[in-house]
Amino acid sequence: MRQGVPIALAWAALLFSLSLPALAAPTWYGVFKGGWTDFDYPDLPSGIDTTDSTFSLLAGMQFDFNPSSFSAGLEAGPVWLGRYGPDDNLSVGGLEAAVVGVARVATGTDLFVRTGVLGWDAKVRGARDEDGLDPHYGLGFRYGLDNLRFRGSVDWYELDDVEVEAYTLGFDYWFQR
Repeated sequence: MRQGVPIALAWAALLFSLSLPALAAPTWYGVFKGGWTDFDYPDLPSGIDTTDSTFSLLAGMQFDFNPSSFSAGLEAGPVWLGRYGPDDNLSVGGLEAAVVGVARVATGTDLFVRTGVLGWDAKVRGARDEDGLDPHYGLGFRYGLDNLRFRGSVDWYELDDVEVEAYTLGFDYWFQR
């Protein structure tokens, strides 16, 4: 896999966002989320376990264009999408970078949508590994009044002809609120 591509995209987005201080000052945050995944591959034989755990550790920045209603930002970091197949012989993980749009619906409550790219690597025991750079998208919510906020989301990852759905819960820690 061209590991440099997702890293370069994340750095390009970061540098671009740093060039926009006239629009809004960014707020930095970290995300830890975990949950379960569902692996959807049409040619997989029946009886194969297609669910596993997932976790992500992301860094984010958010621009509050209108602090009472709308903001946008970026998130990037490693994601683990699980082990699948007989004897867990397939493992999937990678680096993701996403653009995030946030709508404030009440005090301390945000809804968000995300879209971006995942540079993924699938390791298959006893066979050739595969990798790629494919889109992902998701939606979720955040709730909290202080620097530590609760988060829930659903993300869909497209890995060539395979789809992975991730259902996660986690926490955001806001460094400058």
